[in-house]
Amino acid sequence: MDSSIDPAEILAVRGLSAGYAGRAVVSGIDLSLDRGDILGLLGANGSGKSTLLRAITGQIRPLGGTVAIDGADLVRAPERAKSGFGLAVDPFDLPAALSGRQYLQLVASIRGCAEDDWPGVDVTDRLGLNRWIERPIAEYSLGTRAKIAIAAALLGTPPLLILDESLNGLDPLAAFEVKRIILALASNGRHAVIISTHVVEAVPGLCNRAILLADGRMARAWHARQLAEAGQMPGAFEAEVMQALAVQAADG
Repeated sequence: MDSSIDPAEILAVRGLSAGYAGRAVVSGIDLSLDRGDILGLLGANGSGKSTLLRAITGQIRPLGGTVAIDGADLVRAPERAKSGFGLAVDPFDLPAALSGRQYLQLVASIRGCAEDDWPGVDVTDRLGLNRWIERPIAEYSLGTRAKIAIAAALLGTPPLLILDESLNGLDPLAAFEVKRIILALASNGRHAVIISTHVVEAVPGLCNRAILLADGRMARAWHARQLAEAGQMPGAFEAEVMQALAVQAADG
Protein backbone atom coordinates (compact mmCIF):
# COMPACT_ATOMS: atom_id res chain seq x y z
CA MET A 1 0.00 0.00 0.00
CA ASP A 2 1.22 3.47 -0.84
CA SER A 3 2.31 5.22 2.37
CA SER A 4 0.46 8.35 1.23
CA ILE A 5 -2.89 6.50 1.15
CA ASP A 6 -5.11 6.67 4.23
CA PRO A 7 -6.00 3.07 5.18
CA ALA A 8 -9.49 4.25 6.24
CA GLU A 9 -10.21 5.32 2.66
CA ILE A 10 -11.99 2.92 0.35
CA LEU A 11 -11.68 5.36 -2.55
CA ALA A 12 -9.15 8.17 -3.04
CA VAL A 13 -9.44 10.31 -6.17
CA ARG A 14 -6.91 13.13 -6.52
CA GLY A 15 -6.95 15.74 -9.29
CA LEU A 16 -8.66 13.38 -11.71
CA SER A 17 -9.20 14.35 -15.34
CA ALA A 18 -10.68 11.85 -17.78
CA GLY A 19 -12.28 11.75 -21.19
CA TYR A 20 -11.90 10.43 -24.69
CA ALA A 21 -9.44 11.00 -27.54
CA GLY A 22 -7.37 13.26 -25.31
CA ARG A 23 -10.31 15.56 -24.53
CA ALA A 24 -11.30 15.90 -20.89
CA VAL A 25 -14.95 15.33 -20.02
CA VAL A 26 -14.36 15.56 -16.26
CA SER A 27 -11.53 17.48 -14.65
CA GLY A 28 -10.23 18.57 -11.28
CA ILE A 29 -12.09 15.84 -9.37
CA ASP A 30 -11.02 15.32 -5.77
CA LEU A 31 -13.05 12.74 -3.90
CA SER A 32 -12.51 10.37 -1.00
CA LEU A 33 -14.82 7.80 0.54
CA ASP A 34 -14.28 6.23 3.92
CA ARG A 35 -15.64 2.91 5.11
CA GLY A 36 -19.31 3.35 5.86
CA ASP A 37 -19.90 6.13 3.33
CA ILE A 38 -22.78 6.05 0.85
CA LEU A 39 -22.28 8.65 -1.87
CA GLY A 40 -25.04 9.92 -4.12
CA LEU A 41 -23.59 10.99 -7.48
CA LEU A 42 -25.89 13.47 -9.20
CA GLY A 43 -25.87 15.39 -12.45
CA ALA A 44 -27.81 15.98 -15.64
CA ASN A 45 -27.25 13.91 -18.76
CA GLY A 46 -23.83 14.80 -20.16
CA SER A 47 -22.53 16.09 -16.83
CA GLY A 48 -19.74 13.52 -16.70
CA LYS A 49 -21.11 11.00 -14.20
CA SER A 50 -20.56 7.94 -16.39
CA THR A 51 -17.12 9.15 -17.49
CA LEU A 52 -16.11 9.64 -13.87
CA LEU A 53 -17.23 6.12 -12.97
CA ARG A 54 -15.47 4.65 -16.02
CA ALA A 55 -12.24 6.33 -14.91
CA ILE A 56 -12.66 5.13 -11.32
CA THR A 57 -13.25 1.55 -12.49
CA GLY A 58 -10.41 1.52 -15.01
CA GLN A 59 -12.57 1.30 -18.12
CA ILE A 60 -10.81 4.41 -19.42
CA ARG A 61 -7.35 5.63 -18.49
CA PRO A 62 -7.22 8.97 -16.66
CA LEU A 63 -5.73 11.92 -18.52
CA GLY A 64 -4.39 13.19 -15.21
CA GLY A 65 -4.56 12.59 -11.49
CA THR A 66 -4.77 9.35 -9.52
CA VAL A 67 -7.33 6.80 -8.35
CA ALA A 68 -6.77 4.35 -5.49
CA ILE A 69 -9.26 1.69 -4.40
CA ASP A 70 -8.87 0.08 -0.99
CA GLY A 71 -5.25 1.24 -0.92
CA ALA A 72 -4.29 0.05 -4.43
CA ASP A 73 -3.37 2.55 -7.15
CA LEU A 74 -5.43 1.92 -10.28
CA VAL A 75 -2.50 2.50 -12.67
CA ARG A 76 0.34 0.90 -10.70
CA ALA A 77 -1.62 -2.06 -9.32
CA PRO A 78 -4.65 -2.42 -11.61
CA GLU A 79 -5.57 -6.01 -10.76
CA ARG A 80 -5.55 -5.38 -7.01
CA ALA A 81 -7.44 -2.10 -7.42
CA LYS A 82 -10.11 -3.67 -9.64
CA SER A 83 -10.60 -6.53 -7.18
CA GLY A 84 -11.70 -3.91 -4.65
CA PHE A 85 -14.97 -2.92 -6.29
CA GLY A 86 -18.15 -4.45 -7.63
CA LEU A 87 -19.78 -2.59 -10.52
CA ALA A 88 -23.39 -3.04 -11.57
CA VAL A 89 -22.94 -2.65 -15.30
CA ASP A 90 -25.39 -0.90 -17.60
CA PRO A 91 -28.31 -3.35 -18.06
CA PHE A 92 -28.01 -2.97 -21.83
CA ASP A 93 -24.37 -4.15 -21.70
CA LEU A 94 -25.22 -7.53 -20.16
CA PRO A 95 -24.50 -10.58 -22.37
CA ALA A 96 -27.96 -11.30 -23.77
CA ALA A 97 -27.16 -14.88 -24.83
CA LEU A 98 -26.30 -16.01 -21.29
CA SER A 99 -28.81 -16.97 -18.66
CA GLY A 100 -28.83 -15.04 -15.41
CA ARG A 101 -27.14 -17.94 -13.64
CA GLN A 102 -24.45 -18.22 -16.32
CA TYR A 103 -23.71 -14.51 -15.98
CA LEU A 104 -23.39 -14.82 -12.20
CA GLN A 105 -21.08 -17.81 -12.69
CA LEU A 106 -18.96 -15.82 -15.13
CA VAL A 107 -18.61 -12.87 -12.76
CA ALA A 108 -17.90 -15.20 -9.83
CA SER A 109 -15.10 -16.91 -11.78
CA ILE A 110 -13.54 -13.53 -12.57
CA ARG A 111 -13.78 -12.39 -8.95
CA GLY A 112 -12.57 -15.74 -7.60
CA CYS A 113 -15.61 -16.38 -5.43
CA ALA A 114 -18.67 -18.63 -5.34
CA GLU A 115 -21.69 -17.73 -7.44
CA ASP A 116 -23.76 -17.30 -4.26
CA ASP A 117 -21.15 -15.39 -2.22
CA TRP A 118 -23.38 -12.42 -1.33
CA PRO A 119 -23.74 -10.29 1.77
CA GLY A 120 -26.49 -11.74 3.95
CA VAL A 121 -29.15 -14.05 2.55
CA ASP A 122 -29.72 -15.10 -1.07
CA VAL A 123 -29.78 -11.91 -3.16
CA THR A 124 -31.58 -13.58 -6.08
CA ASP A 125 -34.39 -14.49 -3.72
CA ARG A 126 -34.51 -11.03 -2.16
CA LEU A 127 -34.71 -9.39 -5.59
CA GLY A 128 -37.26 -11.83 -7.00
CA LEU A 129 -34.88 -13.26 -9.60
CA ASN A 130 -35.35 -16.98 -9.02
CA ARG A 131 -38.09 -17.40 -11.63
CA TRP A 132 -35.82 -15.77 -14.24
CA ILE A 133 -32.41 -17.10 -13.27
CA GLU A 134 -32.31 -19.92 -15.86
CA ARG A 135 -33.72 -17.84 -18.72
CA PRO A 136 -31.59 -15.94 -21.26
CA ILE A 137 -30.95 -12.33 -20.33
CA ALA A 138 -32.36 -11.40 -23.76
CA GLU A 139 -35.81 -12.21 -22.32
CA TYR A 140 -35.39 -9.93 -19.31
CA SER A 141 -37.16 -6.62 -18.83
CA LEU A 142 -35.03 -3.57 -18.04
CA GLY A 143 -35.82 -3.94 -14.34
CA THR A 144 -34.86 -7.62 -14.28
CA ARG A 145 -31.62 -6.83 -16.09
CA ALA A 146 -30.87 -4.20 -13.43
CA LYS A 147 -31.49 -6.77 -10.70
CA ILE A 148 -29.05 -9.32 -12.16
CA ALA A 149 -26.44 -6.59 -12.66
CA ILE A 150 -26.75 -5.58 -9.01
CA ALA A 151 -26.62 -9.21 -7.84
CA ALA A 152 -23.42 -9.71 -9.84
CA ALA A 153 -21.87 -6.53 -8.41
CA LEU A 154 -22.47 -7.84 -4.87
CA LEU A 155 -20.67 -11.14 -5.48
CA GLY A 156 -17.75 -11.52 -3.11
CA THR A 157 -18.96 -8.53 -1.05
CA PRO A 158 -16.34 -6.11 -2.45
CA PRO A 159 -15.17 -3.15 -0.34
CA LEU A 160 -16.59 -0.64 -2.85
CA LEU A 161 -19.98 -1.12 -4.51
CA ILE A 162 -20.77 1.06 -7.55
CA LEU A 163 -24.31 1.35 -8.91
CA ASP A 164 -24.57 3.37 -12.12
CA GLU A 165 -28.24 4.34 -12.55
CA SER A 166 -29.09 0.86 -11.28
CA LEU A 167 -32.01 1.91 -9.07
CA ASN A 168 -33.92 3.64 -11.85
CA GLY A 169 -35.51 0.58 -13.46
CA LEU A 170 -36.36 -1.35 -10.31
CA ASP A 171 -39.86 -2.07 -9.07
CA PRO A 172 -40.62 -0.65 -5.59
CA LEU A 173 -40.04 -3.94 -3.73
CA ALA A 174 -36.68 -4.59 -5.39
CA ALA A 175 -35.59 -0.98 -4.85
CA PHE A 176 -36.47 -1.34 -1.16
CA GLU A 177 -34.43 -4.55 -0.88
CA VAL A 178 -31.43 -2.99 -2.64
CA LYS A 179 -31.55 -0.02 -0.27
CA ARG A 180 -31.64 -2.41 2.71
CA ILE A 181 -28.59 -4.25 1.37
CA ILE A 182 -26.74 -0.96 0.78
CA LEU A 183 -27.49 0.32 4.29
CA ALA A 184 -26.39 -3.00 5.81
CA LEU A 185 -23.10 -2.93 3.88
CA ALA A 186 -22.34 0.61 5.01
CA SER A 187 -23.33 0.03 8.62
CA ASN A 188 -20.78 -2.75 9.16
CA GLY A 189 -17.96 -0.24 8.70
CA ARG A 190 -16.08 -2.23 6.06
CA HIS A 191 -17.64 -1.01 2.82
CA ALA A 192 -18.52 2.11 0.86
CA VAL A 193 -21.12 2.62 -1.87
CA ILE A 194 -21.48 4.98 -4.85
CA ILE A 195 -24.95 5.42 -6.29
CA SER A 196 -25.20 7.38 -9.53
CA THR A 197 -28.84 8.31 -9.94
CA HIS A 198 -31.38 10.70 -11.42
CA VAL A 199 -33.74 9.93 -8.52
CA VAL A 200 -32.74 13.03 -6.56
CA GLU A 201 -35.40 12.67 -3.88
CA ALA A 202 -34.01 9.27 -2.80
CA VAL A 203 -30.58 10.63 -1.86
CA PRO A 204 -31.19 12.28 1.55
CA GLY A 205 -32.77 9.15 3.03
CA LEU A 206 -30.08 6.79 1.77
CA CYS A 207 -26.78 8.65 1.41
CA ASN A 208 -24.54 10.39 3.92
CA ARG A 209 -22.59 12.14 1.15
CA ALA A 210 -23.63 13.64 -2.19
CA ILE A 211 -21.92 15.47 -5.02
CA LEU A 212 -23.37 17.21 -8.04
CA LEU A 213 -21.46 17.21 -11.32
CA ALA A 214 -22.04 19.92 -13.91
CA ASP A 215 -19.98 20.36 -17.07
CA GLY A 216 -17.48 17.80 -15.82
CA ARG A 217 -16.72 19.51 -12.51
CA MET A 218 -17.97 19.21 -8.96
CA ALA A 219 -20.57 21.97 -8.69
CA ARG A 220 -21.79 21.19 -5.17
CA ALA A 221 -21.17 18.76 -2.33
CA TRP A 222 -23.30 17.82 0.67
CA HIS A 223 -22.17 16.13 3.89
CA ALA A 224 -24.24 14.02 6.27
CA ARG A 225 -25.69 16.82 8.39
CA GLN A 226 -26.74 18.85 5.33
CA LEU A 227 -28.47 15.81 3.81
CA ALA A 228 -30.20 15.01 7.09
CA GLU A 229 -31.48 18.57 7.40
CA ALA A 230 -32.65 18.65 3.78
CA GLY A 231 -34.38 15.31 4.23
CA GLN A 232 -36.61 16.72 6.97
CA MET A 233 -38.30 19.10 4.54
CA PRO A 234 -40.05 17.56 1.51
CA GLY A 235 -38.59 18.87 -1.72
CA ALA A 236 -35.79 20.81 -0.02
CA PHE A 237 -32.94 18.74 -1.40
CA GLU A 238 -34.35 18.76 -4.92
CA ALA A 239 -34.64 22.53 -4.69
CA GLU A 240 -30.98 22.80 -3.62
CA VAL A 241 -29.88 20.63 -6.55
CA MET A 242 -31.91 22.66 -9.04
CA GLN A 243 -30.55 25.92 -7.62
CA ALA A 244 -26.96 24.66 -7.90
CA LEU A 245 -27.58 23.65 -11.51
CA ALA A 246 -29.10 27.05 -12.28
CA VAL A 247 -26.11 28.85 -10.76
CA GLN A 248 -23.73 26.68 -12.74
CA ALA A 249 -25.63 27.39 -15.97
CA ALA A 250 -25.58 31.13 -15.30
CA ASP A 251 -21.83 31.09 -14.58
CA GLY A 252 -21.21 29.07 -17.74
